[in-house]
Amino acid sequence: MNTKDTIWIIGVILALGVTWGMTSQRISAMEHDVDRLENALITFTKMETRLAVIETEVKNMNKKLDKIRK
Repeated sequence: MNTKDTIWIIGVILALGVTWGMTSQRISAMEHDVDRLENALITFTKMETRLAVIETEVKNMNKKLDKIRK
């Protein structure tokens, strides 16, 4: 193995290391985005549930008011 081969192998190893580091950063950023999306979905689901409860209560109140009016 001569100097050219050694330099070439070192270059390939460095390129693989840089690629691995960049991929790792992208995966970390994507995990962070997925966590934020998950939290947003959980919040949306809670809001949707609360709205459904409010809607049911309003319907019940309207039924009671209708009975009072008759």
